Amino acid sequence: MCMNDGHFLLVQGDTETHLDDIAAILPAAGRLRLVDVLGKQREVTGSIVEIDLLNKRIVIG
Repeated sequence: MCMNDGHFLLVQGDTETHLDDIAAILPAAGRLRLVDVLGKQREVTGSIVEIDLLNKRIVIG
């Protein structure tokens, strides 16, 4: 079964962000660091509440 039918979504409240080029999600104190394929980093506040592999969603709370 091939699950590569699109990119994951990062869901935080009513906001959905496509994780097109994200290579890693690293936990930090009360936030998550997103690292893209070129090494560029950005942070979002919150922690992972749910990872839904079937619907390709990572929910942040």
